[in-house]
Amino acid sequence: MLSSRRVRLGLTWLLLAALAGLSWLALVAFRQALAAGAGEAWMTAWVLAFVVALPAAMGLVAVARWWQAQASARRIVPFTGEKIPGAGQ
Repeated sequence: MLSSRRVRLGLTWLLLAALAGLSWLALVAFRQALAAGAGEAWMTAWVLAFVVALPAAMGLVAVARWWQAQASARRIVPFTGEKIPGAGQ
């Protein structure tokens, strides 16, 4: 587990840059497959779905989970429908 926030931020930008480069290469490969024919394009699309889209989705799920954890960490007392006795006096 990384303790430094700066290191995590740097690795996040590195991950985004790597994912952008991989997406660009995927588009180039898919265009070449389209030029070769429909069958090759479908096979390439399935491969790219696992090589590019699955890691991207995993990254998005991790970001969504972090965002949810940040939002729920600010809620100290959950709302149960009852007022806290003596609050605001």
